[in-house]
Formats: sequence, C-alpha cells, structure tokens
Amino acid sequence: MSEETKRFNYRLSKAAKEFNMGKDAIVKFLAKKGFQIDSAPNTKLTAEMYALLVREFQGEKDVKNEAEKLGNLSYKGGSVSVESIIDNASGTAPANEEHKEKIKPSPDPTEEENKIEKEILISLRKLHFDTNVISLKTGSIEFVLWEKGISRLLNSEKKNPIINNASTKILLNYSNHTFKFLDSPLLSKLKDLSIRLDVEKEKEKKEKDAEKKEKNIERREKTEKSPTRKMSIEVPFSALKFGQGIISISYKERLFVYIDSIITDFDKTLDLIYKKISEASKNAAAAIASMNAINNSIIRVKIDNKTRTFTFKDIDIHIYVNRLKDIYLPKNNVVEHCNEAPSKSKDIPQRPSLALKSMMLGAGNIRFFNGYYLIFQTNNGEIDNSVAPCRINDPDSTETLNLVQKYFEQKLEQSRIFIKYDEAKVLEPTRPDLFQLSNYIKILKRNLDIKGEWWEELQNKQKPSLTKCRNISSEIVKKKVSLKNGYLDNLSSMQSEKKLLSVYEVNHGKEEDAFIFTINMSNNRCAIVFENASNDASTTTWVFVAKNENYESCINLVFDYFTDYTLSSKRSTLRVKTVNSPEKFKAEDYTFIDHDDLGQWLKKLNKTLDQSSEPSDIAFVPGLHIPDSSETRAGHGDTITTKHLHNQLMRKLYDKLCSESGKDNVGTEIRVGTKRIDCVVKGNDCYDIYEVKTANNPFDCVTEALGQLCQYAYLFCRDKIGKMVIVGASKTTKEVEQYLATLRKNHSLELYYINV
Repeated sequence: MSEETKRFNYRLSKAAKEFNMGKDAIVKFLAKKGFQIDSAPNTKLTAEMYALLVREFQGEKDVKNEAEKLGNLSYKGGSVSVESIIDNASGTAPANEEHKEKIKPSPDPTEEENKIEKEILISLRKLHFDTNVISLKTGSIEFVLWEKGISRLLNSEKKNPIINNASTKILLNYSNHTFKFLDSPLLSKLKDLSIRLDVEKEKEKKEKDAEKKEKNIERREKTEKSPTRKMSIEVPFSALKFGQGIISISYKERLFVYIDSIITDFDKTLDLIYKKISEASKNAAAAIASMNAINNSIIRVKIDNKTRTFTFKDIDIHIYVNRLKDIYLPKNNVVEHCNEAPSKSKDIPQRPSLALKSMMLGAGNIRFFNGYYLIFQTNNGEIDNSVAPCRINDPDSTETLNLVQKYFEQKLEQSRIFIKYDEAKVLEPTRPDLFQLSNYIKILKRNLDIKGEWWEELQNKQKPSLTKCRNISSEIVKKKVSLKNGYLDNLSSMQSEKKLLSVYEVNHGKEEDAFIFTINMSNNRCAIVFENASNDASTTTWVFVAKNENYESCINLVFDYFTDYTLSSKRSTLRVKTVNSPEKFKAEDYTFIDHDDLGQWLKKLNKTLDQSSEPSDIAFVPGLHIPDSSETRAGHGDTITTKHLHNQLMRKLYDKLCSESGKDNVGTEIRVGTKRIDCVVKGNDCYDIYEVKTANNPFDCVTEALGQLCQYAYLFCRDKIGKMVIVGASKTTKEVEQYLATLRKNHSLELYYINV
C-alpha cells in the first residue's frame, strides 16, 4: 500500500452518511470487491475503497464532482479514472505532464457502454414488474426504475392492450444501471392499471374469506343439528372423575360433565374403600382383583355433544357409591343401603331414602333351571323365602349349571355384581350386570364338557405360541397386511429390521387376526405395536415403549396378555394403568390411540414415537401405494377433492418413472423416520425423491414442496439423496426454472420441477 493511500483518512460512518447507506451494506459491497473490513463506525476506508463507492453509488456526474473537489480536475465527458481520484484523495497533486496522462477517460468494454445515457424504443411486454419497481434486461445488463404505485400483478396482464400493443421511449443510464420513461402519460396508465388490479385482488380475497366463513358456519350448524347430538356410550367406573358437585368423563378427547350439588367427597370415599380393600386382603393379588372388579364395572351414560353434559342411564350414582361404601366400609357389621348424602349442610337438598338394601351375588344366591334362573336373598347362607326371588330368562341356563356354582361364585367375586332388594322382593339387575351374568353362564356351559380342567385354562395350554407365529413366512404376513386397512399400511411402512408378526387376539373366546409391529425409536428404545386386524372397525392401537434390552420380555408379555383366554375385558382394563402398570409388560410406558380419524391417529402415533431427533434409512419398498386421505381445498369454482387430484398425479408419475427406471426401482409413499415421501426412485448409490403438489400454478407447488424435500434429504434421512423433484399438474414457467437454477448454482441443491 502506497504512502498516499495510507494518509487517506475516511471512516465508515462518514461513508454511510454520505451515500445514505447502512454500514453493513457497505461492508458487504466491499467484500464482493475483495476488501474485508470490520463494520465498526470508526473503521478507516482506503482511497481505493472510497473510489469504488463513488463509482458505484453516485453516478458519473457525482464522480466528476468528486474528482474536481479532490483534485480540481477538468471534466470534458467520459469517465474519470479511478487512479486520478485515488491520487488526489490522498493529497498528492499531479506534478508534471506525465502524471496528467492518468486523467484521460478509462476505456469501456463496449462502445454502447461508453455512452452514459442512451434513448431506445422498447415494447412494454419486455418489462418485468414487481412491487414499486420495473426492470428491463438488455444483453448482460439489467436496468431498473423505482416507481411507487407499480404492482407485480402487471406481469399477468401482458395481453392487456395497455401493455400488449404499446411501445415507448426510455432513457437508459449505463453508469448506474437505471432508466426512466420519456412518456409520462403511459407510465400513469400503468400506475392506474396497477391500482385497479390490486383493488380487484383484495376484493377477490375478501369474497373468498367470506365464502369460507359462510361454509364454516353452515358446517357448524349442520353438526349442531345432527341427529347424533345425543348418544349412549359405555364407560368403566374408573373413567368417572369426581369433584365437588361434579363428575366428568372424557370421550373421544372431549370432556363431558354431570353436575349435582349433592356430590361431595365421593373421591375421598373411594380412596378409603381402596385402602380398606388393601388392608383387609390377605395378599396383593386378591386386593388387585377386588379393585379391578370395581374399576371395570361398566356404566352406561347418555352424552349430549352440544351441551357437553351427560346423564346416567341405568344407575343412580349416589346409590351406587353408597352401595360400595356399605359393603367395604360397613358400620357395626350391618350391610344395608344408605341413601343419605355425604354432606349434612342445610343449604344442600337431601334425597329421600328408598329403603332399599343391596347384596353381592354368590353361589347361594342363584339357582339354575332350564331356560331361566332365580336370584334369591339369603340369610346366614340359607335362602330367605320371605323375600320373593327375581326370575331372569336365559336360554343358556340349565339345571346342570348348579353343579359348578362354586366356580361361578369365584367369577362373581371378581366382577362384584350387586343386586337391590327390599323387604318383599329382589329387584332385577341393571343391564350391565345382566350382560355379565349371561356371559358367565355361557362360560359355565362350555366348562361342562371339559373334564378335570376349565375350558379357558385348557385353551391357554393349547393356544399357538409366539414362536409358532414367528415361523410364519414374511411373504404371507406382508400379503395379509396389504389386504387390510390404512392403519396397518402406515404401521408396516414404519416396521424396523425385526420381523413383522402375524398373531391373534382372544375376544370373547374367539381368536381374531392381529399383528405386532416393531418400530425403532431414539435413546436405545423401540415401540411394540399391537393392532387388531379382524375388520376395518378395529378401534384402538396399543403402543408399548421398551428399552431394546427388554424387547424379548416385553413382546412375549404383550402377546400373552392379548391371547389369554382367562382374562375378560382386556382392553377396558388396559386403559387403567393403576390396574395394568407398564412394569407388568417390562415397558417404560404404554399408550392407546383410538381410530377416530386416520390423519389424527397418525399425528398422535408420530408424537408417541418421537423419532425426529434421529435420522433414519429410507424404508424403500417398490410398488404403487396410494395414501388414504380426505383433504379438500377450495378452487376458483367448485370444491376440489385434493386426494383425487393427488392420487391421479401419483399414478401418472409412477407410470412415467417405471418406464424410465423399471418397476423394481420405483416406490410410492416411502417411509423415512416418521415421515412419508410421495415417490422414491432407487439408484446405484443414492435415491431420487419426488414430492407431488396440487396447487394451481408451479411456483406455489415449489413453495409448498421445497421445505419438505429439504427436510427429507438433510434432516430425517441417513441415505444419500440425488435429485429432489417437485411434481405438479401445470407446466413450468421461465420464472420457476430461473429460481431453481439459482438454487442449483448457488447452493448446490439438485432441485427440479416436472409436470405430469
């Protein structure tokens, strides 16, 4: 660096003020020119840096003024050389004729650029419009005109007579790459057209928003008027959550309440009952069985989807809870129903006593006859003939069932069936109790044909083992999965390197088809997923999360649980973790996901699996798999069902790629981690990935797909990715191709767009 350049004392803050620019913008500009400087305000600029700023941002006229100011140089046209400015800016004046030769104009690469300004005639169709700016490209130079009021919507109006049939004279400025209109009225017409287009666009947007709002209102009103507003459901007793003056239940992720001011301290009463059971039981197994009997009692309620309330159908909840209290917390060893409310407050109305008593059924309370059975009240183990029995008709009842009453009593001990009676007669049981009684009678009838062992226990000994299920060939298992439903299709795409198992579930004494999937998770864990596949109405997916070292223990325990003939109400019991803890299955935790909606089910499953932190291999499976979706979007006309258009594009894309790469190398709906790629083509050392979009124009397709493709390639995937291709129904445009070409050149992203 010369001494003259070193003496040039000019700071960054002063340059920013003079050129009306930000310091960071100046630093960035100089960096492109090969000068690396700090962005601090007091950073000194060299004369070379200053000369570049003058030439770039002040134009030829300002260059002349600055040159004359620094060195009192004369200017007779052309451009002033950078060297002359540098010498004079550093304080060195030209001393002789030899030095004056530096002042002559610098030669430009072309004759056209030697001219500072040039007037040309241009068609308006060659102009490109953006917000408040018009641009024109001639050769390798782009000229711009900053004009407030210009709209980018003018690009879509190239066929408008104002643009299509018009030419105008403009003045190009080669020194600062700008231009200006010489026809002011024509520029005013463009502004007026821009305003009109913007107004129409805003009006169209408001109309679409209003239409969407109206449809939402209609949909909401239709839902509220739906005949399914009120419906009856069954819930286990454990699903009831007690509070002061309120009981709540959760159904399909919605909360429903039952309000009654008399309900007080029910939760405390139940806690005392569970504590009493634990203290009175001789062993832990007996205590668990007793608590299971209470928690698994089926309660029928009627819910109202509009008011989010519910009512009890078959029981009076006050009587029900006090009945439990009478049995497990008796006063003076007298088991008698009490209907008094827990609270004695004068402000709370008291329910009148029904003068009813309750009893728990046992072997001595029932006598079987052909086609019916009688329920008796007993006194000290003997039938009390002063109280009329209750007759229940049941075609499975026979006199021979009296021979197995002892076993029946054991079953009733687990189910805790309670019967009401007064001084004159035994009242008919509730519907859930009748259902349980009928089911147990069927079980006893089966057991009459078994000698020495009970039917359920014998079936358990003879049932197919997990080892036998593992010996079923993978081809048979995959074929069974593919013929089922979308839930199984999603799970099979997530299957790890371990074998997918075709198993079964015992439901009411029958074996139903089921599968056990294994899915890898982060932190040395895996998910064991049990899915019943007997029909499309299977309602729940069960996910058990276990450490990899506990995999064999967990999968065996899960299999044994669902295939156990001796267990009743397996699924409802499994929903209560206080009854079946995760430790019982050697699992860290387990959860259930109801089949309310395939999209919501998949979101909950992905959240449970939590695989986002660990990249995965692409689970490539060749073939055409069409996703099950019901998404819709509103077009300019009628509503378009997106899944139909998406599926049509998928089929066209699949056929096209198969003809190019072969069927064995093309697959759709390919899983990587918790994500699903629309289409994948397998190469020798990499995969090409395709994302299908249904937007109306190619640029929107690119915008929607770009982030997904980058996530697949650089976040979720361990495999090498080749091309990333956006697929749409409309043809590409020059703007889209230039955009993707820039990404390929500047960022090495192999991005392409095709239409099918």
